[in-house]
Amino acid sequence: MIGGQAAHRAGRWSAARRLLAVRLDAMGDLLMTTPALRALKAARPDRHLTVLTSSAGRGIAALVPEVDAVIAYDAPWMKATPRRRSAGGEYALARRLAAGRFEAAVIFTVYSQSPLPAALLCWLAGVPLRLAHCRENPYQLLTDWVPDPEPARVVRHEVRRQLDLVGAVGATTRNERLSLQVPAAARARVRARLERLGVGREPWVLLHPGATAPSRRYPGESFAEVVRGLRAAGVPVVLAGGSRLDDLELLTRMEQAVGAGAIGCSVGRNIFMHPDPEAITRALSRVIRERWTAEEAHRALLEELEGRR
Repeated sequence: MIGGQAAHRAGRWSAARRLLAVRLDAMGDLLMTTPALRALKAARPDRHLTVLTSSAGRGIAALVPEVDAVIAYDAPWMKATPRRRSAGGEYALARRLAAGRFEAAVIFTVYSQSPLPAALLCWLAGVPLRLAHCRENPYQLLTDWVPDPEPARVVRHEVRRQLDLVGAVGATTRNERLSLQVPAAARARVRARLERLGVGREPWVLLHPGATAPSRRYPGESFAEVVRGLRAAGVPVVLAGGSRLDDLELLTRMEQAVGAGAIGCSVGRNIFMHPDPEAITRALSRVIRERWTAEEAHRALLEELEGRR
C-alpha cells in the first residue's frame, strides 16, 4: 500500500512540466539547493524550471544550468528583507505566479523557517501540487507534506535535506555535486586581473572551509583531506574565510592547514578586527612562512601585545 502511494505521488509529480522552485533566502542557500534542482530536472528532461528567489539569490540562479527562468522576490517573512508598508508586492506576485501556470511548486527551507507563507502564495496562484518540509500540519496549504525531523531527531547537511525533500516525490540524481556554470567572460576578467597582479596561469585553489550555518559546514577533517590531495597533485592552496577567532585558535588552525599543505591564508576579519592588526599578521606569518608552532607564535604575540601597553 505504501509503495503504491509513493508510486502514485511520483507519477503525479513526473507529469508536471512547468515547475516552480521556491528558495527565498541567501545565495549560498540557493547554491546548496542546486543538486535537488538537478534531480527535479532529471525526473523529466523537458521540464521548465523557474526559481523564485531573493534579490541576493538572483545572480546565482542565473548561473545554474538547470534553471530556465528566475523571479526575484524579497519576502517579508525573511529576516534580510527591509520593512515595507503594504502587501502590494505579495498580491502582484500571486498574480504573476498565476499567469505562469505552474503545475507544481517545491518550497525549500532550512528547519528554522516556515514554508507556509510561500505555500499560501502558491495556493492563491492556483499551483495544484505543493511540496515542502513542515513541522506543523499544513492541512490544505501543502498537497505533499514531508514532516520535518529537524532539529528534534537529526540535523542534515543542507544539500541532503533538499535532496531528501524532492526524493519524496520520486526525483533523484546520482550527481549530488553543486551546480554552477561560471561564464567565460567572467573567467577572462578574473584571469586578466590576476595577471595584472603578477599571478601566473598556473593552477591554485582558494579554500574557504567555514559557513555561518552548521547545516552548510563539512567536517574540518574533510577539508584537510582535500588540501592534502591538492598538494599531492602539486596545486598550491590558500586558506580563506571563517569567523572571528581567538588568537590561539586561529594560529592553531593555520598550523594545521600548513601541515596539510596550505601555502597561505586570507582571513581578513581576524586581522582588521584585531586590536593590533600588525601583530597578528606577524604571528600568522611566523606560522605560515617560518614554520613556528601555533603556541610559539602565540607566546610571541602575547609578549608583543603586553610590551605595547
